Amino acid sequence: MNIKFKGLLAVMLLAAGQLFAQENNNNNKNTPTFTPGLEHRILAGFNFGATAPVGLPNTIRRINSFRPEFSPSLGYELSYRITSKWGASLAVKLDYKGMATKDEVLYFPTIITTEDGGSFSGNFSGKNKTIVRNAYVAFPLSATFTPNTKWRFSLGGYAAWLFSSNFYGTVSDGYIRNGGPTGEKVIIDKASFDFGTDVRKFDIGLQGGAMRKVGRKLEVMGNLSWGLKPIFPDDFKGLDFPLYNIYLTLGVAYKI
Repeated sequence: MNIKFKGLLAVMLLAAGQLFAQENNNNNKNTPTFTPGLEHRILAGFNFGATAPVGLPNTIRRINSFRPEFSPSLGYELSYRITSKWGASLAVKLDYKGMATKDEVLYFPTIITTEDGGSFSGNFSGKNKTIVRNAYVAFPLSATFTPNTKWRFSLGGYAAWLFSSNFYGTVSDGYIRNGGPTGEKVIIDKASFDFGTDVRKFDIGLQGGAMRKVGRKLEVMGNLSWGLKPIFPDDFKGLDFPLYNIYLTLGVAYKI
C-alpha cells in the first residue's frame, strides 16, 4: 500500500512539474522582449484652436462667433526607445493654423483702410471680423513615456518657421479716433485691414500629448501646442495685446 501511494505521489509531482515548465515556456513566448531601437511614424490630423490672447482684453467687449479654419497637419516622427518605458522623439510637420472670429470692440487700437483708399491709425469702436490662416514647418522635440503596449505620452517643445501667412479682416458699423483716443472721430461704415506681412517668421512653444494603439500599426493621437512667442513683433501697431498660437491636433499615427 505504501509503495503504491509513493508511486502515485511521484507520478503527480512529475506531472505538476511538467505543467509548470510548460506554462513558463508559454509565458516567455507571450511576453515581448524589449530591444532599444528606432521607431518611425507618419502623422496626420487637423488643428483646432485659436491665435488668441491669453485672457480677453477689455477692448474686446463681445465675441459673436468663432470657427476654426481648415487646418491640416502632416508630418514624420522619428523616436528612440532608450528603455522599455522611456524614450525621445523628433518630428518634422507641416502645420496649418487658422481661425475666424467676429466680435465687438471698444477703443481698439488698429490700422485700417477704407473702401475709397483712406488709411487711418487709431482707436476703433464697432464690429470686427478677423481671419487667420498661417502655415508653419514645425520641429517638435519630446521626451516619451510608454507605460504599456496601448499608450504613449509625450512632453516637450517645438520650434516653427512661417512659410505662408494670412491675417486680415474687416471693421464696420462704428468709428475710429484717428491718431489716438482724443483724435478726430471718423465714421466707418466698412473698412479692411491686412497684417499678413507683419506676422513673425519664427514661433516657439511647448507641446505635449498622447497616443493610443488601435491596431497593429495604427494609433490615434491628441497633441496640444502652446506658443510662447507673440505672432507679431513688439513694435507692431495694429494691435495693443499679444496673440499666441494655441492649438490642439487630433489625428492618427501610422507606425512604419
